[in-house]
Amino acid sequence: MNTAQNRVCLILAALCLSIQQPLVAQPKPSPVLERNVSVNFQKVPLESALRTLRQRYGVNLSYSNTALDLRQSVTLRLQNQPLRTVLNNLLRDTNVSYQLVGNQVVLHPAPTKPTTVTALATGATASTAAPVRTTEARSTPVEPAANSKPAPQTISAKPASVPSKEASKPAPRKPTSATNPLTSNKSTASSTSKNTSMRAASGATEPSPSDSNGVTASTAPATAALNQSAPQPAADSVGVAAAVSATKPEPEEAAHETITKPAQVSFFWPLGSNGFSSGRTVNKVSLNVLAGYQAGVDGFEAASLLNVDRYNVKGAQVAGVGNVVGQQLTGFQGAGVLNVLGGEANGWQAAGVLNLARRAVHGGQAAGVFNATLGEVRGVQAAGVFNVARSVHGVQLAGVVNIADSVDGISIAPFNLVRHGYHRLEVTNSETWPVSAALKLGGSAAFYTFVTGAYDDFGSGPRRWALGYGVGTEAWSRKRLSLALDAVAMHVNEEQRGWTDELNLHNQVRVLLGFAPFKAGSHLRIVAGPTASVLVTQRYDSGEQKIYSNLTKGHKLWLNEGSARTRVFGWFGYSAGIRF
Repeated sequence: MNTAQNRVCLILAALCLSIQQPLVAQPKPSPVLERNVSVNFQKVPLESALRTLRQRYGVNLSYSNTALDLRQSVTLRLQNQPLRTVLNNLLRDTNVSYQLVGNQVVLHPAPTKPTTVTALATGATASTAAPVRTTEARSTPVEPAANSKPAPQTISAKPASVPSKEASKPAPRKPTSATNPLTSNKSTASSTSKNTSMRAASGATEPSPSDSNGVTASTAPATAALNQSAPQPAADSVGVAAAVSATKPEPEEAAHETITKPAQVSFFWPLGSNGFSSGRTVNKVSLNVLAGYQAGVDGFEAASLLNVDRYNVKGAQVAGVGNVVGQQLTGFQGAGVLNVLGGEANGWQAAGVLNLARRAVHGGQAAGVFNATLGEVRGVQAAGVFNVARSVHGVQLAGVVNIADSVDGISIAPFNLVRHGYHRLEVTNSETWPVSAALKLGGSAAFYTFVTGAYDDFGSGPRRWALGYGVGTEAWSRKRLSLALDAVAMHVNEEQRGWTDELNLHNQVRVLLGFAPFKAGSHLRIVAGPTASVLVTQRYDSGEQKIYSNLTKGHKLWLNEGSARTRVFGWFGYSAGIRF
């Protein structure tokens, strides 16, 4: 009878311990981890890489700077991969792991890696099977066999099944089964076994003075090896809990209680139908005579001056002066002066002066002066003066300059300053210019712009120099060969004058074949190809007594037309040089 009762008690104790195992070891699929991101890290600190993920893609990361080593260097380059894949590869060779808690990616110390089999075999030669089996039984509760007998304790002066007084005390702030008389000894021995395994994995050679279970140092490696077969999510859950407690979510990300109303009308907050409760009210239709302040909009909102919403806007929002949204925009946002968004935009932002977005923009931004976003842009970013973005997947168009970290698409502006873009210097010789140089700057090789200069003051000929601007594309590229097409327009200054006031424009189209002589894929290439030139001039040459340019000397013209005021000349030639 006693044997049957003991068996039932052991089964119940095993069930209780299995129920207490944390559920975070098998996370459900989450859209947060399935979001596609692109990264390019070259030996950067882990902290810098995490900051880039947070700022560029709005990833909600939580971690403790004191618990993790964030100074270790990481290298990773992936394009349009799920965040799960990026994190797995980024943290693969580090001692940092992650866990999804709600919509937060929580970083915590990775579980200790197992000791090699060779080291375990060497360390376990002096140990006996009895203490190892006893420790394993307390690490992973299992149902005992019907005829099993307790293994004798042969090397321990004090039996491992009798825990010390200090070890039997429950750990503070961590619920255990110590209050259950059926499982108190099991949980105590389990915690003691885990401490022994951790010392073995960290390379300890002497037992800690606080150990009282009699397991020697030679037994610890074998104990750690046997414990590898049993899942140990408890250590991971402790790290997750520590990381979560070290970093609290932002107040705006915490759950907030709101009420939804079909419509509201206000003159100037709080003079409106919602009164002082407008800060926690989401309206389907919101009309503000001057300015309004609401929790959010799920429909349409308009104001003659200003709209301010604490949380999200879904639908359309228009204002004569500006719109300010604390979190996410889904739809359209238009303002006469500015739009300010504290989170992500899924739609369009249009403003007469500027658009500002803290996180990613999926859709487009259009502004009369400039657009700026701290995250990525997927779609179109167009401004009259300049655009600023972390990364662009689409088109970036500006009247003066585009600034970005990377561009996967087309960047069109007189100046494109893209950190991970197309940067080339080209020095060439042609039939017209003995020396010319071009600086090519672009978001990618698909579309680049460049400024160029040329000079001719060799021999007895007259001095000529030019400055210009052009566009082009590297249409085809392989490891050693490439094909580029570009066009440039240069204003030519002739003779001894500092600047030729009359129209004197040399337009040239070039097709350049590039070859990498030393290393496949190298930026250093020898380039050469045919050119076609068209000169449009209104310069009067006193020596020739007519509208004329010295650039045409020595060339077989296929075009020579015009009037007494403007002449157009055309000829074919070549261009050859080096591209860096």
